[in-house]
Amino acid sequence: MSVLLLLPNFFNITLEEKPGYNKIELYDPSLSAINSVQKLMNYADSISQKKYTRNSLPYAIVISDVLEKRFYHGFSIYSLQKNWIAAVTQSLFGHDVANPVNPEEILKYPYAGCSQQVIVLVEVMKRNKVPYRSLGFPHHYATELNFNNSWYFFDTDMEPEMTTEDRDVRNWKHSGDSLKKFYHKNLSVAEYGFGNSQQAQVGEINAKPAPRASLFQNTTKYLSRLLWLFPLIIVVYPRKTKS
Repeated sequence: MSVLLLLPNFFNITLEEKPGYNKIELYDPSLSAINSVQKLMNYADSISQKKYTRNSLPYAIVISDVLEKRFYHGFSIYSLQKNWIAAVTQSLFGHDVANPVNPEEILKYPYAGCSQQVIVLVEVMKRNKVPYRSLGFPHHYATELNFNNSWYFFDTDMEPEMTTEDRDVRNWKHSGDSLKKFYHKNLSVAEYGFGNSQQAQVGEINAKPAPRASLFQNTTKYLSRLLWLFPLIIVVYPRKTKS
């Protein structure tokens, strides 16, 4: 039993098919070198030549532009080696429990789902004291950031072409239909993601993203590495006691 519980830790394979790049989205493979939140901020500083403070709307737009090129769409997922309990649980029962919700781990993959990209963007803003809140649609997630007491829309996953004015909530009023015109015609997010006549579900300000998933993944990550010890202890301890 100990051997069976230990073995998955040596296999860097996933139990689900990896998503492919659709060649429609912006994507630059060279940006995979940006594999931490700090590197992401440093890169944004370098291309903006530090013209903007990290808590400003122009800086957020720079970060958003980088993330659009850093990821292509598709949920990253733990391999057996990284967290086999989460990977097996998702394979058997679903519920997306093996899709990383830690921004540092998400940045280790070239692809990420809409909610995962929101988590990365939110982490940057959180470090720079910018208020944020999530936006939920029938089949899509995005986020809003607050600057000068106004909320601005960001969606690095499906990459809408929007001006600063377009992003202002006062100009789209949380209406999914009002957003569709900004999206690439060949991406299904417009109809499928936003639905019809749907209002965005607005999350709490500065709420921690995916707290239950985070707790589950952090717990199972350690159990994946240590669980093999328990059968061994159960067998060895009684023998020592008898001796």
